[in-house]
Amino acid sequence: MSANASVNNLISVCTAFVITALVLTNVAFVSGQSKTTDAAALEMKADTLLGQQDYAGAITLFNKIISSSKNVKDEIYYKRAFALYNAGDYDKALADVNRYLTNHNEFQARALRAYIYQELGDFKKELAEITEIMKTNDSPDMVRWRVSIAMEAGEYELAQQDIKRLLALNSNPELESYLALTYYYQENMDSAMSVVNKIIKDKPDFVQAYLYAGSFMLEEENYNLALEYINSGLGHDPANPSLMFYKGVALAELKNLDEGCRCLYKAFSSGVDDAADYLKEYCYSSE
Repeated sequence: MSANASVNNLISVCTAFVITALVLTNVAFVSGQSKTTDAAALEMKADTLLGQQDYAGAITLFNKIISSSKNVKDEIYYKRAFALYNAGDYDKALADVNRYLTNHNEFQARALRAYIYQELGDFKKELAEITEIMKTNDSPDMVRWRVSIAMEAGEYELAQQDIKRLLALNSNPELESYLALTYYYQENMDSAMSVVNKIIKDKPDFVQAYLYAGSFMLEEENYNLALEYINSGLGHDPANPSLMFYKGVALAELKNLDEGCRCLYKAFSSGVDDAADYLKEYCYSSE
């Protein structure tokens, strides 16, 4: 019921957008490394398997290359790291990409290491990696990526700085909502609500703002004000299951159980699983 679900969804969307774009760059980088002349047979086969997304098969061949040669090209370790990452073997992938980066300071390899840190849940190191990348690639996509990871790492001031940089380029209610969330996590509710209210004033049909406002007020146990925001949001999107869930919670907390339970059941029927606990607590008889 808290803002966490909305926060996690927003972070996932933001990060997925950036990672999808950069993964394509990684694939192009790997493909470009294949030899066209005088290529070792195993490497050519491994590169083909990479292109076919047969990562287990590619790893097997890269292992053979590394074990049978005294002078293994650095690119082999990068390629194996890429295959290991996609196969979900993150510790080994990290070892290989670290070895590659000892001699090469390349965007694709650093991005791959950042992905690996993310999968390992090491957001501090991922944030440091992204910051290093941004010394030479300060694109808006990279800034968005750093925003999402800064929030995961609890670096809210950095996230705020980056969001404001992006907003200076282009007004965006979703990014403004993200800014509100940074203040929320800093327990600065006045600033969080100020941002949300500005979004509602500037773009009253942006339903996500009402979700955040309602969620924030539920956290503050200000149920009447929460209902005002939620009902305003439902005026723009009457079928929104999250708003219906929040409305049910607020009404139940205000002891309006008939209407609250109706809203909670409607939300649960629309796929809001969190409504089940509230239905059990407020709406189902223990007898």
